[in-house]
Amino acid sequence: MTVPRLIVFEFLRGLGWPGLAGALLLLAGLGYALAGILPARQDVLRAQERVARAEVVLAGVRSGKDAAPPTAQKRGETFYAALPAQADVTKWIERIYGAAATEKLSLAQGEYAEADIPTTRMARYRIVLPLHGNYGQIRRFIAAAGAAVPGLTLEDLSMQRQNVGDTEIEARVQLSLYLAKR
Repeated sequence: MTVPRLIVFEFLRGLGWPGLAGALLLLAGLGYALAGILPARQDVLRAQERVARAEVVLAGVRSGKDAAPPTAQKRGETFYAALPAQADVTKWIERIYGAAATEKLSLAQGEYAEADIPTTRMARYRIVLPLHGNYGQIRRFIAAAGAAVPGLTLEDLSMQRQNVGDTEIEARVQLSLYLAKR
């Protein structure tokens, strides 16, 4: 059902300027409620839910049932304790080479660079290894090295083969070993 335009115009003329201004203010208030108040109310409800969860945790800690969550300082100490010590870098590099030997990968001469990371108690040891082997060997080597050496990350991997039918791949693996300065 459509309302003829003439009826709408006659209704608006009957309201006059004060009625039209009131209708516009009513629409503006409705728009403000939908755009501003309702989203803010949802934010308040979410904050109240977070407070309720925090109160449950606090009650558990106060009763002795639960342990207190670790502080930021304690989490940082735990993080640094999980990293290998900077003095033991050769031991960890030997583990990387052991993972390569397990996969029977031929390692050419690697590149090594050590750098302190400012404002932290960490050092970064960048290792670039050229490898020759098949795709499966290289993939298993990366997974085994990452599992054997805490703080080891894969930064970059590039692979190429000379011909499409070759099974041997020449790879360049760039690893970073993060060490704790102790």
